[in-house]
Amino acid sequence: MSKKLRDADENKAQPGQVYISYQAHTTTRDAEDNARRDFFTKVDPTLLRKTSYNQFIALTNNFVREAGVSEPRVPISEEKRETSAFLTTVLASKPWKVLYEFLRQKRHPFAKDPITFRYWIAQLWFVHYSRARGKADTSGFEHVFIGEEKNKEISGLHNWVRFYQLEKNKTEDFDYKGFVIKRGNVMASLKFTWKGDLKRSGSVLIGTSPEFDMALYTLCFLSRRGRQQCEVEIDGCPLSITSYDLVQNNKVFIGSIFPTAGPITDQCRRQGGRLY
Repeated sequence: MSKKLRDADENKAQPGQVYISYQAHTTTRDAEDNARRDFFTKVDPTLLRKTSYNQFIALTNNFVREAGVSEPRVPISEEKRETSAFLTTVLASKPWKVLYEFLRQKRHPFAKDPITFRYWIAQLWFVHYSRARGKADTSGFEHVFIGEEKNKEISGLHNWVRFYQLEKNKTEDFDYKGFVIKRGNVMASLKFTWKGDLKRSGSVLIGTSPEFDMALYTLCFLSRRGRQQCEVEIDGCPLSITSYDLVQNNKVFIGSIFPTAGPITDQCRRQGGRLY
């Protein structure tokens, strides 16, 4: 199923659109900065002007980075409008049509009809819940795609577009410090600081569209969350998707979802860190 979603991702980066620089290896305990340059050296701006990317980037200023502070940081009407527009684009995309049909054939209750499907996807990803101090301070989307700070450490932030945007914006004081694990141009676990707060290892898929990431993560959340690993393959590289739910007020939310590297294969090794 992950291969079908990948094939349907018509908005993924094409050769020559995304350039990365792994630089030196690091570990979660290494105190040194093993990367003098940014991880992303160049991204074709025409890729980011595609509708789903553009709408995704527009959402990023809606969230408060610090846990325990109520969301959103913009007027609620603006947040709802931007979220609805992005969700409409995502659900109309090819990966999501593939996912919906797959779930419908499996008789999953979320895929009873398009209206029901949209309701539950919005519930899982965008409805606010509390991660700290009893305040509605987060959502599945914020944690997975945007990133949060709690107790001087960064949690979440598993999206390459967000990573690139933070590197590009010097006011964010975002510093890539080296790779922990790499799988060619498909996936990497990266160490970084954001405004001085450390993420020891944060994993991202590289060059995928926002709608693909959301579709793959939703598939794995609905089918293999908790202790079960969701085994997938992207361009010959085996990966595992780990996901956890969070239940509050008898409602289920996405707590966290992230990719981890599987065993290295010859096909994945041949990419050898090669750039898009």
